[in-house]
Amino acid sequence: MFANVWSPVEELTEVEESTSGIHVVTQPRHLRATGVQDAWLSLSKIAPLAPAVLVVLQVVAVVTFGVITIQRYPLWSAVDEGAHFDNVVYVAAHGSYPVLGKTLATEQELAIGQGVYPRHTTINPRKFGLGGLSYEAFQPPLYYYVAAPVSLLSSNYHTKAILLRYFGLLLLMAAIALMARLSRHVLQRRWLLGLSGGLLVFLLPGVIVRMVTISDVNLAVPLAILTVTELWIAWRRQSSLRLLVCGLLVGCGVLTDLYLADLVPLYVAVAGMMVWRRRTADTVLPAVGGAFLAGIVVLPWVVFNEVKYHAATASAIAKREQLAIVNPHNVRDTIGSLPGLTVRNLFQPLMAQEWGNRLIGHTFYSYLATLLQVLLVPGAIVLAVALGRRLLSTGLWILILPFVCNILLCWYIDIGQQWESGSMVARYIYPTLPMVALFSVVAVLKLFSTVRPLFVTLVLSSGFLIALWIFLVPSIASS
Repeated sequence: MFANVWSPVEELTEVEESTSGIHVVTQPRHLRATGVQDAWLSLSKIAPLAPAVLVVLQVVAVVTFGVITIQRYPLWSAVDEGAHFDNVVYVAAHGSYPVLGKTLATEQELAIGQGVYPRHTTINPRKFGLGGLSYEAFQPPLYYYVAAPVSLLSSNYHTKAILLRYFGLLLLMAAIALMARLSRHVLQRRWLLGLSGGLLVFLLPGVIVRMVTISDVNLAVPLAILTVTELWIAWRRQSSLRLLVCGLLVGCGVLTDLYLADLVPLYVAVAGMMVWRRRTADTVLPAVGGAFLAGIVVLPWVVFNEVKYHAATASAIAKREQLAIVNPHNVRDTIGSLPGLTVRNLFQPLMAQEWGNRLIGHTFYSYLATLLQVLLVPGAIVLAVALGRRLLSTGLWILILPFVCNILLCWYIDIGQQWESGSMVARYIYPTLPMVALFSVVAVLKLFSTVRPLFVTLVLSSGFLIALWIFLVPSIASS
């Protein structure tokens, strides 16, 4: 199976096919009777396994550094982990969702953050400002309901938190498996190369940290990949009935993370084009039905918000709570500031938000980090332009459109709502970033006749990320 992935092997050997269908590898004529022929033959036998070996090494690295982060990163991470934990344990204890502005942070979460658990905290949550509230209760609730049973596996709250972190690692493994499925549908026999490209994203310190610390991103990443996969299959097979599943998944995505609203335009585009092509009831009804299912999934949360906050979401209340802390001087972003913020924040997804200063003074790592990030995001833009019309005719726009909508959504939240608490932050593009990496691999394979430079780039990028993680590991405990 792997021999088909690595086509340049054909440059090193001559392949003859017998009548029985068995491929026989023979020595190249210009190397016969030379002392080099054995080396070439050995290389030809090993080369087909190279992509598989690389993928295995990448997966092992993801698991290893994920486990190290879970065990060494102090509770809580600086990016709202404690507040997300509060949501989970509240749902587990009460069977309902916390109310923003009214539900206090749990005593156990405050004690763990203070470093005194299992003793009682000395913090009075009513006098602790934003930190004394369950301030992430404005988020869509699906992740917290899915994670709640995991928190019930132990009565010790510190253990609950560690179990939830391992649940995040499990969801990261699910995301990798789903990425493999998507790559197989897109690249077929060369799917291992696409998976390896996606694994570069999963190896990023920022992605691993966010996926193994408690947050709704844990579920958003695999859901985004699954939804794009189903939409890709629906498009390629022109399967109208599959749109029902796609609509259900889009609804689940929005019910997990509002930034996954970037999947709505993708659903509309795929379903709309399918309806336009066929214009039959067999296509229109599933397309409308999928949209209906998406609305049904989100409806209970919207009703909850209308009852509690008299609005479709509680974002306005959350903004009032947080702006006093994160933007006390009421600084406003303008349209002119968007390009700089986009390049500086969204196009630099390598490091976790709280680790942004770890490479200061380390020129070697900083240079390679910049190079990798240029290849990952701006490089994909260049490849999309180079593809031209093939971007549309091959369906590759399905892989890149969620990321484009993701960026536009960040712009809208930052400028339209002036949400200065951090809408232009790289972690919000993590759910759509694996598809960008896969797109880049596919584009390179379509634009160039050889895959060797691509494979070498994947190897070197993986090597750099592993080396970077080894550099970062000693400082995790001091985060």
